[in-house]
Amino acid sequence: MIDRNGHRWGAALSAVVLYVGLIFDWHWVAPAICVALGIGTAFGLRYSPLGATYRFVKRSLSLQIPVVPEEEAPPRFAQLMGFAFLLVATVGFYTVENMALGWTFTMIVAALQTLLASTGLCVGCEVYLIGKRFSARGATT
Repeated sequence: MIDRNGHRWGAALSAVVLYVGLIFDWHWVAPAICVALGIGTAFGLRYSPLGATYRFVKRSLSLQIPVVPEEEAPPRFAQLMGFAFLLVATVGFYTVENMALGWTFTMIVAALQTLLASTGLCVGCEVYLIGKRFSARGATT
């Protein structure tokens, strides 16, 4: 289980970093956030640098925000999707030197992170749940 608030905080933080990268044409933000998402995907969301910033701010400011528990698997899958998209963006920026490809995939992630941060709707989590429903349906037929 993870804290949903930390998930939303991490989404907001990564979205802001990605938008600032677009404004200043900093290509390095895509691989940086890609690595952060990759750490959370590979080792679990409790090790995600994005979630760690939430816990640090909450502890440092002694914020009494109640924990809202959430299953880890759907957000972890969502981070895997974000990682994959930012990996494509990084390849676009640095391997094929296609800025349009890089910024397109970066902004898709930023938009989805903004949606999660502002509304709580995690598209990657929903894709995960749809996949689970389809796999369960296929197992019973």
